[in-house]
Amino acid sequence: MKLSRMSCERFAFMNSLFWNNGRKTPHAMKALTASQQKLLKVFHLITASLWLSSVIALAFFPLISSSSATGDEIYMYNLAYHFIDMYLLTPAAVLTLATGLIYSLFTKWGFFRHGWIVYKWVVSLLIVVTGTAYFGPTVTELLGIADAKRIAALQDPRYMQGHAVSLYAAIVNSFLLVVAVIVSVYKPWKNLGK
Repeated sequence: MKLSRMSCERFAFMNSLFWNNGRKTPHAMKALTASQQKLLKVFHLITASLWLSSVIALAFFPLISSSSATGDEIYMYNLAYHFIDMYLLTPAAVLTLATGLIYSLFTKWGFFRHGWIVYKWVVSLLIVVTGTAYFGPTVTELLGIADAKRIAALQDPRYMQGHAVSLYAAIVNSFLLVVAVIVSVYKPWKNLGK
């Protein structure tokens, strides 16, 4: 089977995007300068730190709900949980993914060159997709139940199930993100693309 020149060029371009072993290709994207990379790294670390801190805070949040005695306290707990999830965690996660995408496209790191980068992409995408598709709507629903039922929310099976699932998700996400930080520092599984 003979490939056309256009097919070969497309393959070389895609290979440079994903494996990017430092080789120059005719279609290689312009690399970031050293100062641009440092600025990107600062922004990436700040957003990743905010993401991790928010997830850990949500994992510990249920400790204060056990002492909630009134319906207003239950509502305020859910309001604060919702605020952290929607206005701190979600933007931080999206910005962390965006800066990771810029890193992968415009530096030597690529997408699949190293196993530790693959791990970070898989974990980040898994957390963001499940958070967007399931946990975000669940947190919003819990806030609605708490607003409508106040203290009676503690008798609502959907509220109690959503509360438990949110707790377990926050614990699992905290663990996965802490491992991502450790993997970022130690960088195991190097040079998959060679």
